[in-house]
Amino acid sequence: MTSEQVEAQIVDWPWPFSQADLAAGLRRHFEDPTIWILEVKPLSLAHVRPSIGRIRGAVIAYEGEQTAGTCRLIVKEPRGTTRTGLAGAGRREVGVYRYLASEIPVEFPSLISASEAGDWMIMEEISPVRAPEAWEAEDYRRAIQSLVVLHDRFWGLSEDLAAFPWLSRPLGSDFEVHVAAASNSLERIVDRGRLSNWPDRVHTLAHLILNAEKVIEPLKQEPSTLLHGDYWPGNISVLADGRQIVYDWQMAAVGPPILDIVAFVMKSEWWFGGLPIDRDQITQEYRRRLAELSGKEWDESRWSEMWDHALMWRFLQEWMDLLAASPTTLLQTRSEQLEQLWFNPLGKAVTKRLLA
Repeated sequence: MTSEQVEAQIVDWPWPFSQADLAAGLRRHFEDPTIWILEVKPLSLAHVRPSIGRIRGAVIAYEGEQTAGTCRLIVKEPRGTTRTGLAGAGRREVGVYRYLASEIPVEFPSLISASEAGDWMIMEEISPVRAPEAWEAEDYRRAIQSLVVLHDRFWGLSEDLAAFPWLSRPLGSDFEVHVAAASNSLERIVDRGRLSNWPDRVHTLAHLILNAEKVIEPLKQEPSTLLHGDYWPGNISVLADGRQIVYDWQMAAVGPPILDIVAFVMKSEWWFGGLPIDRDQITQEYRRRLAELSGKEWDESRWSEMWDHALMWRFLQEWMDLLAASPTTLLQTRSEQLEQLWFNPLGKAVTKRLLA
C-alpha cells in the first residue's frame, strides 16, 4: 500500500478505534512489537445474532519483523446500557475480559483491544462448525458442563465479587432499576395494545411487578455465583474438536445460578423450538454434574419453587421490555409460541407462588 493510499484510508476511516489502537492490540496478541497495519477491510458476518449495539467484521492485513499475514476480527460497539441506571453493557464486558477472564474456567475469544469505557471492543472472530440451531445433544451437554464449572468456581463468593462494581446485581443493588423498567414497559404494552387479545395476561404481568419482592425472595436465599447472564447456544461457538468458546458477557452478573439455567432453556426453546435434549434432561444434567463436582443438591420441591421464581424474574427483568419493543405483527405471528412457552407457565407460577 502506498503512502497516498494509507492517507486516504485514514481520512475515510470508518472504525471507532484508531490504527494505533489496533496495531498495539495486535502487537500484544502476536507478541511482535514491530507489527504495523497494511489494510483494514470490512468482513461479512453470517453467524451474528441480535445484540446490544453494533457488531461488524474486519479482515486485517499486517506485517512485522517476526510475523505477517491476515486475521479476521469482530468489532463490537455496545450502545447504552442493558438498563438505564446500570453499568454500560460494554464496560461490563470489557471488565470481565480484563479483570476476571483469567479466573473464569471457560474459553473466551481473545480480546485484541478495547476502550476503557467499553465503547468499542476488538476480538478474534471465531466461526462455529455448527450453527446454534443445528446443535446436537452432546453440544448441549458440554455447554451445561461448562456452566456447572463456572458456577462452582465462584459459588458463594458474592463478597469477593463486590470488588467489581460494574457487574450486574439484579436481586441486589440493581433490583429497583429492573422493576421500574418493567413497570414502564408494561405501560407501553397497554398503551400500544400489544396484549389486547390477552387481557388476563396483562393482569399476570401486573402481579409480577406489584409482587416483585416476593418474586425474588426465594432466589435471594440461594448462594450467589458469577452469572454469564445470557448463556445460550447463540453466544457459544462450537469448534471442530468439540470445544466451546463463550462470548457476549455484557449481562455478566452476581446472583443465584438457576437464573443462568432458566435463560439457557427458555432462550433456546424460543429460538429453536424443539431441542435434541429436552429441558428436563438439561436441568437434570446440570444438577447431576454439580452434585458430582461439589455435592450441592436441591430436592424436587425446592428446585420447582426456584424454577418458578426464576422464570418470573427473568420475564420481569428481560422479556417485559422485549414485549414492549416488539412489533404487534411479530407478537401475533408468534402468539402460539409466546402463550405456550411463557404466558401459560407464568400464569401458573404467579397463581401458585404469589397469589396462593
